[in-house]
Amino acid sequence: MNKLEQILRGFVSFTELASSSGFLPALPGACLVLEQIWGTVDRVKGNKERCKVLRARCVYIFITIRDNATGVEDPLNRERCKVLRARCVYIFITIRDNATGVEESALNQTVQAFITTLKGIHSSMNKWAEWGSLKSFVKNDEISLEIERSMSQLDACCQNLQIATQLQLYSLNTQMDAARESDQLELKKMMLTMLENQEELREDMGLLLVNMEKFTDIMKTFQLELRSHPVGSSTHNNISRGLLGMQQASGQLPPIAFLEGHECTIVSQAPIAGSTVYDVYEGLWLGEEKVAVKVLRSSKASEGNVRRFHRQVDIWHRMKSKYILRFYGVASITGGSSFYLVSPWCENGDAPKYLKKNPNANRLKLVLEIAYGLRYLHSQNPPIAHGSLQGSNVLIGDGGGALLADFGLAKALEDLTAVPFTQSTGANGCYRWMAPELHEDGGQMTLKSDVYSWAMTALELYSDKVPYSRIKMPGSVVMEVAKGKIPERPRPGANRTPSTGSTTGGRDGIEIPDRLWELLVRCWSKDAVNRPTIQEAIQELEDMRRYGPTPMEM
Repeated sequence: MNKLEQILRGFVSFTELASSSGFLPALPGACLVLEQIWGTVDRVKGNKERCKVLRARCVYIFITIRDNATGVEDPLNRERCKVLRARCVYIFITIRDNATGVEESALNQTVQAFITTLKGIHSSMNKWAEWGSLKSFVKNDEISLEIERSMSQLDACCQNLQIATQLQLYSLNTQMDAARESDQLELKKMMLTMLENQEELREDMGLLLVNMEKFTDIMKTFQLELRSHPVGSSTHNNISRGLLGMQQASGQLPPIAFLEGHECTIVSQAPIAGSTVYDVYEGLWLGEEKVAVKVLRSSKASEGNVRRFHRQVDIWHRMKSKYILRFYGVASITGGSSFYLVSPWCENGDAPKYLKKNPNANRLKLVLEIAYGLRYLHSQNPPIAHGSLQGSNVLIGDGGGALLADFGLAKALEDLTAVPFTQSTGANGCYRWMAPELHEDGGQMTLKSDVYSWAMTALELYSDKVPYSRIKMPGSVVMEVAKGKIPERPRPGANRTPSTGSTTGGRDGIEIPDRLWELLVRCWSKDAVNRPTIQEAIQELEDMRRYGPTPMEM
């Protein structure tokens, strides 16, 4: 309790204030509202200290109006107010008599404005007092703004009455600054208390989701707070569970993509997969969700390459589509010499492995969903080329749907590791899926090169083999592509060469419908201009699903 409150509570009641205000008819009404504000503040849960300062300012202005009404006919009341002022001198400091000669009508007009301000403050505080902890937390910015607005209105009353000295304003502003710091500490305690009750948080999630911009700000606050507590502590665990609950309820990721080891931990002792430039480990996201963690083996990047990588991370983190694997974030390790990337764990694995376990899966549906994912990337502003599309970069979600992964990753890894992206994806490289123009020096990844790779991926999923599977050496594949030769068309139960019609024994996945094969051939055009856009390919695929064989046949 500050000194002003001690004085007012110890030496004077609101009844006495009201009874001593008879010289101005409007002041008893102001005193009534003031008494209501006084009691309401104690019930406010958020920003309480600043509310107390606001309340004190209301009392100060009320008493000052009364004490400075010199010239109004009621000298007895004026003197009683001076006595009260003397008893409160060390907090009020000096109340100068600046209202001399002011007509009663003019003074009453100012008092009426003051009453209106007090009623507004009382209404706001009543509203805040009824709010629970979560709503007070969510509405904290609104409360702060309203407090500042009320303070400005009270300052205006002071200016109208010409009763505010610089010393008084400095004292009040100092009180407000201290109250603001106290409220921030109280806000933090409220947040941690709220996170301890996960059930209540889940029940009130709808309140948080009303304003997604505010929701994101709250998630950021929680994420930053998480980093100030030791991993494994009860507070760290509570915040982690709260963040994960908010993520699951909203589909919104914690907004800071650059992690600091608090959001994700690696739990597997050894890599479970990998390539020439990274190892894949099993991890836990926010203490509960299983995730895949790609740890780069080393980084030889320049500062410029690291900056480009950071820009790519921002792009990955923003992408949100049912056909795109979410990207949770990235963190530097071992003093910044390397990085790890975090994404959801897909129990079904990649598309080729999934189809081997589920040969009757609807392949046309998967091929179409991959195209939807590409369309999403190509429709961004500016458009995004995947750059390394192949079956291993298509993961299968829990519901059996296709999810594009690692878009833009090959080039980013090349920047970071100095390993050419054609060598970063394993023994087969990515030559078999690459458009002809990318085999040339200076070849650039484009939307049309993505369409070419999409068609090769479709062939891979239908045939259960990599493109040009008869050719063992990647270099020989490049030569075939340079000659304009396309892959053989797979036939169930036999291998058939389209140009000769000859067959040999053996199974090659399932039949590719004629219309789909014709589409794939157009996508493999050596001249990129002649390839369809991904949207044109989607339109044909949708027609095939609508009018073609039953899904099981595809």
